[in-house]
Amino acid sequence: MPANTGNPIDVFSAVEELLKGWLKERRELLGKYTELAVALQDDIEAKVLEKRQQALCQLLVDYVSAGHFEVYHELINEAESFDDGSCIIAEKLMPAIGDTTEVILAYEEKYSAAPTPSDKVRRDLSSLGEILESRFALEDQLIAGLHGRHRRQVEESGQR
Repeated sequence: MPANTGNPIDVFSAVEELLKGWLKERRELLGKYTELAVALQDDIEAKVLEKRQQALCQLLVDYVSAGHFEVYHELINEAESFDDGSCIIAEKLMPAIGDTTEVILAYEEKYSAAPTPSDKVRRDLSSLGEILESRFALEDQLIAGLHGRHRRQVEESGQR
């Protein structure tokens, strides 16, 4: 977790590194989602389906947890350190992001342990995809509204 030194430039740099790792994790999550979706088209064995489902569920939990317990918190800390009123963006977006969290964790709870027929997985995976798409769009708005705004300020100051 980045240390809040009070210096907005330092906070920005720390959040920049945090975001790089988290967005890499997002790409891994999308890869696992795609692997499972493609495998379901091929009527894979139940054991293979279960293994891929568990891998996806683990990444879902890791990604959502990192967002809620680290990334969003640090983005808000960054906004507070810049003291430019950008926290209002987080106030608007966080409730909608929270709504997607509930759906994602319900999916994970349903599929992380018990084998499930592939027809049920297909339907629920499709719904999960829609929720992830919505969440990623909200997160991108949050990142652009806070970190992107601050990036411009840092670049204009010539201190990056």
